[in-house]
Amino acid sequence: MSNPNVIPDDSFSRRQSIGRRQDDMRSDDLSRLLLQIPAGILCINRAWQITFANPESRRILDIHPRHIQTDILWTIFPDLVGTDLEHISRSVMHARIPAYLEYFSRRRDIWLEIHILPFSDGISLVLHDITDRKGAELLRDVASRQLLQVLEATTDAVVSVNREETFTFLNRRARQMLSAKGDLLGKKIWHEFPASSDQFRHHYDRAMCDGIASDFEDFYPEPLNLWLSIQIRPSDDGVVIFFRDITTRRKADQALLQQRDLLSIVQQTARVATWDVELSTGKITFGIGSYPVFGHPFADLPDLRAFRKFIPSEHVTAIDELLLQTRQTGEMIVTDFPIRAANGSILWIECRCQALIVNGVAIRLRGLALDISDRKTFAETLQQRQEETERQRAELETIYRTAPVGLALFDPVEFRYLRVNDRQAETIGLSREQIIGRSITEIAPLDGIEDLFRQVASGGAVRNHLFEGVLPTRPGEHRFWNVNYAPVHGSDGQVEAIAAVIQEMTHQKKAERALIQSEKLAAVGRLASSISHEINNPLEAITNLLYLIQSSNDLPPSLAGYVHTAQSELSRVCQIATQTLRFHRQAVSATWVTAKDLIDAVLNLYHGRLLNSGIVVKTLYATSQPILCFENDIRQVLNNLIANAIDAMRQGGRLIIRAHHATDQRNGHKGIRITIADTGYGMSPAVRARIFEPFYTTKDLNGTGLGLWISSGIVKRHQGKLTLRSTQHAIHHGTVFSLFLPHFEEPQQLSEQES
Repeated sequence: MSNPNVIPDDSFSRRQSIGRRQDDMRSDDLSRLLLQIPAGILCINRAWQITFANPESRRILDIHPRHIQTDILWTIFPDLVGTDLEHISRSVMHARIPAYLEYFSRRRDIWLEIHILPFSDGISLVLHDITDRKGAELLRDVASRQLLQVLEATTDAVVSVNREETFTFLNRRARQMLSAKGDLLGKKIWHEFPASSDQFRHHYDRAMCDGIASDFEDFYPEPLNLWLSIQIRPSDDGVVIFFRDITTRRKADQALLQQRDLLSIVQQTARVATWDVELSTGKITFGIGSYPVFGHPFADLPDLRAFRKFIPSEHVTAIDELLLQTRQTGEMIVTDFPIRAANGSILWIECRCQALIVNGVAIRLRGLALDISDRKTFAETLQQRQEETERQRAELETIYRTAPVGLALFDPVEFRYLRVNDRQAETIGLSREQIIGRSITEIAPLDGIEDLFRQVASGGAVRNHLFEGVLPTRPGEHRFWNVNYAPVHGSDGQVEAIAAVIQEMTHQKKAERALIQSEKLAAVGRLASSISHEINNPLEAITNLLYLIQSSNDLPPSLAGYVHTAQSELSRVCQIATQTLRFHRQAVSATWVTAKDLIDAVLNLYHGRLLNSGIVVKTLYATSQPILCFENDIRQVLNNLIANAIDAMRQGGRLIIRAHHATDQRNGHKGIRITIADTGYGMSPAVRARIFEPFYTTKDLNGTGLGLWISSGIVKRHQGKLTLRSTQHAIHHGTVFSLFLPHFEEPQQLSEQES
């Protein structure tokens, strides 16, 4: 039995054939339709090959037929790689979500509006050339800016409509002409003016949707019954519509006159001139009512050649370059320059201008000029004040940096250094860079200092507080400081910083101690001098008696030796007494003395200490020529040097003293050089660097630190030189002081040098 529901094979084949023919016909119809569509259609498969391109897309993108079904899109158009178009196309291919973008093709120099649509085999691109629209948008923006400048001054009616088709602005004239409709702000344009013509709607849509400006004339019936001259300009928020009643030309002429009068008043009030230059002739035309900003009657400025005569030559080149720029690009330029007025004064002008380009050629320059002399003068005055302020700031900074007292600034929370001057950095013994950012307790861990800072941080002040102690950067040195701390308040009354003034009192304290010691030594010296003076007469009597005893014939031979020894020791006592008197007496004038006399006098004073210390003294005098000096001062220098040498050799050693002729290499002066060398323990580089500083001593309580400092001053007053070299070598250790004293022929020369 046959199944009636089964379709014979030949019938099924016929239906399939008919279906294919119908699909082919639809495909052909669709292809013909796509070929006729004015938009560009481009189909791309998932392998990014172009499978279809209608004539418009081939024209827009310059696609050759050989590229279809063969090359990859990114190979054909490598300039698309990395662009927004590539990223969005790949996104649509992957996510299957349509997309839209506007794209500028640099290769074709055109703007394209592109819709990217997914389909089963890939994506399709619908292309529209919108280059003209983009150009119109640019013109629209320029027009909008120009209209805004005269919006309130114009006698034309002006309204603005946003993209929701709502009135957002009506000027005075617009409100008058449309008064029959009442207050239009916030109302819909088509609801209030439903009778607008198709022409008006067409131009309105072009401006609103495509950004194309339009100028036309149209009639609006009741309730206006007016012929209007209408200008529609696109704006960022919608459109601006300018219109005027051209029913009566008289009213239009009157409105124009009012506009000119208003523009004239504005220009005169604002000291502005508008101008127009015809580039082919250089002729200048000034706007009606322009203010004579250039300091010359406009009749004296007929063209560019006449105008250039009044511009200082150093500014002409820059102006020409800017004018060339706007002639080439059509861009607005802004510049200012000086001009010499008719009365000889210099005026400063700000000029804004733009070239009018037709068919790629600049034919006119249009712009305005503004007198900015007052503004320029103010700017120069401000600049001078700024420079003066900067100079004063630099002066204050210099004073701060070089002040003879320590200055510092701290934060009020962690008490860290914010600023520090050179004097304070020197006092601390670190560079400013090493100090900034560190806390006061880290730099100066002195008892009670943190409590004082807390007091100042709470708003109090500290005056003349005395600190003493040792800094980590100068171990072993007990020092004194007088400090003043004060809070620095901000505009809100809060403490923003702590200011500090620090004066080191170490030298003053040591000077006070040295003064007390000096008074004691002076008293002892006066006592020694008095004793020496008082015992001179008894010593002389005893000397005579010993002489008589020695000369007596009754003197037993066994006592003669004792008498001789007594005479010798008594001679030493007399010599010591004489030297003591000479040390105490202050010379009022320079005297001639040999190096041997100076040195031997000091050695005699230290004869006992030298013997008791086991020090061997060796002297070598290669010169006997006397020099002119203040004998007691130089003897004091030698006394300090020899005493220091003895102190350095407590366990014995050798003291070598030499004197010889020498020449000062600094100035070629002739003189003598005395060297005092010991075999003591020597000095470290740190000690040598500070050995001539006042109050610096290595003898603890046994020294004042003034001996070598005073000695150095004495030598300088004699125009001499005191130097040293020292070593702490394990075997060859010791110190050598070198004293150079120049020769002076007359006492007056030494007195002049000393003064």
